[in-house]
Amino acid sequence: MIAHTISLLSKAKVFASQANVVEFLSLCEKIIEDSLNDTEMLLSVGNLLLAYGYLSRARSCFDRVREIVPSDLRPLVNLGNLYREQGKHQQSTQLYSELKTLLPNHPVIRRNILVGLEYDPDISDEQRFNSAKEWGVWAIEKGLGTKIRPNLIELNNRKVNIGYVSADFCQHTVGLFVKDVLNHHDTSRMSIFTYSAGVVNDWVTNEIRNASQFRDVSSLDDYKLADLIRNDNIDILVDLSGHTAGSRLSVFAHRPAAVQVSWLGYFATTGLEYIDAILLDEWHAPIGFESQFIERIIRLPMGRFYYKPVPYAPEVSLAPYIINGYITFGSFNNTAKYNDAVYDVWAKILKEVPDSRLVLKWRTFADEELCKFVKNAFNARGINSKRVELRGASFHVDMLKEYADIDIALDPFPFTGGLTSCESLWMSLPIVTLPQGRIVSRQTHAFLSAIGLSEFSANNEDDYVRIAVNLASDKERLNFLRQTMRQRMKASPLMDVKGFTKQLESTYYKINQKIYEKEVKQMNTAKSILHIGPGHRNNGAKLPKAFQTSQWNEIRLDIDPANEPDILGSMLNMNEVDDESIDAIYSSHNIEHVYSYEVPVVLKEFLRVLKPNGFLLITCPDLQTVCTLVSEDKLTDPAYNSSAGPITPLDILYGHGAALADGHQYMAHKCGFTLKSLTESLRLSGFQTVAGMRRIQGFDIWVVASKSIMDEIKIRELAKEIFPT
Repeated sequence: MIAHTISLLSKAKVFASQANVVEFLSLCEKIIEDSLNDTEMLLSVGNLLLAYGYLSRARSCFDRVREIVPSDLRPLVNLGNLYREQGKHQQSTQLYSELKTLLPNHPVIRRNILVGLEYDPDISDEQRFNSAKEWGVWAIEKGLGTKIRPNLIELNNRKVNIGYVSADFCQHTVGLFVKDVLNHHDTSRMSIFTYSAGVVNDWVTNEIRNASQFRDVSSLDDYKLADLIRNDNIDILVDLSGHTAGSRLSVFAHRPAAVQVSWLGYFATTGLEYIDAILLDEWHAPIGFESQFIERIIRLPMGRFYYKPVPYAPEVSLAPYIINGYITFGSFNNTAKYNDAVYDVWAKILKEVPDSRLVLKWRTFADEELCKFVKNAFNARGINSKRVELRGASFHVDMLKEYADIDIALDPFPFTGGLTSCESLWMSLPIVTLPQGRIVSRQTHAFLSAIGLSEFSANNEDDYVRIAVNLASDKERLNFLRQTMRQRMKASPLMDVKGFTKQLESTYYKINQKIYEKEVKQMNTAKSILHIGPGHRNNGAKLPKAFQTSQWNEIRLDIDPANEPDILGSMLNMNEVDDESIDAIYSSHNIEHVYSYEVPVVLKEFLRVLKPNGFLLITCPDLQTVCTLVSEDKLTDPAYNSSAGPITPLDILYGHGAALADGHQYMAHKCGFTLKSLTESLRLSGFQTVAGMRRIQGFDIWVVASKSIMDEIKIRELAKEIFPT
């Protein structure tokens, strides 16, 4: 029975892809009937129905799953998406907020919340920014904490590796926009890598595959993908997805590349501090938009996008008003972009243009309930629903042909058209738009500005109505635009792929150089901290948070060449480090690995390399706390759990037993300390002022010691600043 149902589902997918609606719906109903208690199958067929716009039927599947297993949260995720498709943004946001409380680490839930906020006209800039920033903090924590920038080098006089990451390298808005740019990159100067996280392979995918070193990363987790990017030696890594479906933005929280950039596929801040820049333009982001972004805004002079029409786009038709005798307005945008303000404005236009019609097209108009809702929205505003035609999905080539039925395109707001607007313009339709205070509201405005038609960008809702009504009455103007729009676009920066790609490449170089110069300046002005025995920079120990700022320049000293340290050496002999050249030293769990008679040697070396006003931050096991457990006969009982597994008092006293058993003899502990004995050792070695603490729960000691005499209050303040809480 299960196999039969799965077979029916496969057939339903085929019928859907063929636009065979009757057979598709018939099979879906059959599957639902046969699977009334099968939650997995109900979710599968519900998602299929949702994908093709049958919202009510999809909802019935999700509701049935909730009846069977009330604790299953998956249908709620789907319902959140469904609400958004219906334009019910408050319900969608509320549902996702509840889901986030229940599943705080669910990446899809967090991602969908951020995308949903961009559609909602009632969400403030501050709310959107703070929500994105919260995601960035979460992503860094999920990626195992703060990462320093990988080694940054100048790009001049060498071949540069550029990496693009996306789930949309297919016939998708991003894929269609980016494919020709990839084909026009200067491969004598650059090697182009594409990291494809999507599952769709089509003619666009093939073009991108041929234009780059293509990596299918759909099966890789963040850690493996980050490693792959590092192994490819990517200089500049570009995210093309933001928080949209299939995004791999969380990989950027691992900081696999020295320079990381957001471009093209998203329309707001990523919220991730490791994204160095976002590529926009003056039309999308006029001066003053900086407060909405955690990233630095780079404005591309030729615009943010390059557009090339699909090869099967039909020729421009005669203006339909000539045949019909009335003006037809239209919008082929996602119904998630509809809201009360949009209905208000569109209804006013229809009222002021007698006998005019409005054609709305999107896949969700396959849903009878949504069609009824939209018709009622216009009826409630005094517009006879017969003047509003709702059309469902069709093949892309057929959809483009339907622009022949439209005289003037109307843009929704605040989420305006992207590729839809470009295609409307290519089919020679003027578009009326309303740019507002967020990036996503200014996409069509940017396209119109690029082709010299910013006059169709309204200042407010009343102006929107005025522009549309005036256009409708100016038949000569409409006819002229119909005849000349394609030529206008071809002559504009919007379709200059060579010029666009050249400016993009130049921008990459400029971003890298600016960061490089900033890093060099910081290195020259920043204080130096010598990090003793940290391991490899990609997965080794990190500095305490107080030192993870631009004010400190980390110098890594390690005895193991495999860890690729800045300085190869031992703390017993740091000849590679100059006298009085270091502002601070951080030594974490190193001192217990030398014999007691070697401790003074180590501390003298620390003193030697420290500047006169320098200090040492040192931490090691606290034998006093450990011995308490020993006295309770808990020598081999787990004291705490670490990434290496349970740690016992025996491990703390003599070194990690499992590591020693594996042959890692350097893990052996050769001496030990209490707070009192470590303090005495530091003073006897020449450190002038010492302050320390015991962390009972951490089984460790933390001590700060200054090379020169320091006021007791000041050293306690320093300790408070740099000790863990």
